[in-house]
Amino acid sequence: MSSWVIVLLMVVGGAMMSFQAPINAALRNHVGVFESALVSFLVGTAALILVVSIAGKGNLGQIRQVSWWHLLGGLIGAMFVTATLTSAPRIGVTGMIVASLAGNMIAAILIDRFGWVGMASKPIDGPRVAGVVLMIASVVLINWGSWRRA
Repeated sequence: MSSWVIVLLMVVGGAMMSFQAPINAALRNHVGVFESALVSFLVGTAALILVVSIAGKGNLGQIRQVSWWHLLGGLIGAMFVTATLTSAPRIGVTGMIVASLAGNMIAAILIDRFGWVGMASKPIDGPRVAGVVLMIASVVLINWGSWRRA
């Protein structure tokens, strides 16, 4: 798969993330905060069970051989979904997304630099630092009104 297709898939995935938070927040109004996150993950789990049963070519039996930290993705996802469904109604989807992306960028630059969680090490250079600084500036600018009203 070419790099531009992968980037396009991530753009589409990112766009879908913008819908996820307000959808889960609306569900929260009916069932509660943690219950909304649970329902979100149950629906996602059901969808993945269907996909794996139809198209899965992996080997789930190997799950017993993974390191404990390989299983943290689900916990991180649950924390993220819960954070987004509580923050989107308060600071708006734009404020929530840009804050999330800033956190992503800060963690990503460190993961790349130190080669954490099995990634190849990549140096921190001027353009990467500038991107993170601009992302932090975006958080401040986009959330300024929310902070002033608080």
